[in-house]
Amino acid sequence: MKNVLIIGGGLSGCTIARELSLAGISSVIVEKGESIGGKVRSYGCKADEKCNNCGLCAVHTLWQDVENDPKIQKLFGSSLVDLSGSAGNLHAVIRTKEGFFDDSFSDVIVATGFEDSACTGAAGYEKDSYNRVYTGAELEKLMKDRGSDTLFSEAPKSAAFIFCYGSRTLKERAAYCSQVCCAYSTRAAKVIKHYYPDTEVVLFYMDLQAVNPGNYAKELTDRGIVLERCRPVDLTFDGDYPVVSYEDADGKKKRQFDYLFLNTGIHPDVPNNTAIADITGLKVKSDGFLTYVAPPSVSGIYLAGTAEKPMNIVGTMANARNTAMSLINNSAEVSAV
Repeated sequence: MKNVLIIGGGLSGCTIARELSLAGISSVIVEKGESIGGKVRSYGCKADEKCNNCGLCAVHTLWQDVENDPKIQKLFGSSLVDLSGSAGNLHAVIRTKEGFFDDSFSDVIVATGFEDSACTGAAGYEKDSYNRVYTGAELEKLMKDRGSDTLFSEAPKSAAFIFCYGSRTLKERAAYCSQVCCAYSTRAAKVIKHYYPDTEVVLFYMDLQAVNPGNYAKELTDRGIVLERCRPVDLTFDGDYPVVSYEDADGKKKRQFDYLFLNTGIHPDVPNNTAIADITGLKVKSDGFLTYVAPPSVSGIYLAGTAEKPMNIVGTMANARNTAMSLINNSAEVSAV
């Protein structure tokens, strides 16, 4: 009988647990937090007058399904501390709020997600001192908690987004594109313009992903959103108000904004990934994400979601389903033999 240990109860871990359950396979989710859902559960829908395809609808009833599924055991405030054995008989030691316990599992899936950083080291200021600056996670909360026609206590005159904040920079060990920033920020910009048509919304960007089919840049400018292709060189404050220094074709400029959004991307949790790699036999790549040493069909250790690389919501769920199907198919092949 298969009994699978899933490390991480976020979007990826929950998707896998549910897919396994539907195939008749029991699982145990080890989650360091006090509930399932991870970061995605705090994300907000980014529809304006119509759906903007942010992916949250794909989650649908997943959290409720996992919470109510008798084939899925949830251990909160818990962590994996040791693992031994081989595929089909992996012996795990788990620390819980009540103490330690051990059990055997046929397979282990690592779905630990990415780092939850309030802001990257590139900020150079104390984030908590400025309530007019939002990181990506805070922007998601703003979208989730918004009213039917309000986001802020008063209509802002201006708002700016700085793309690739902490991504595509060696200083932050993130020389890659985080895949998600263009999408969530441009969708949020549309929401702001929808609520406050007179607000000037400026996007400071280097490259712009085509979030929707067609000429996406034109779609944004047609809504009155300003695209400023450059990377700002400095961020200061005039009282509570953020001031962005940048350089365009006309030279150096400074602009003060009512609100500033730092489009923080997906960063690997390097200390946690290093620890979990030591326990499970996975490997930490140069960018900090996890990868395989041996094929999961041999080791019994599977990897899923943003612990492996940056992914959006839909991509994470697809990756998780593929991981679950690989495990199910491997199980079927072994049974056939």
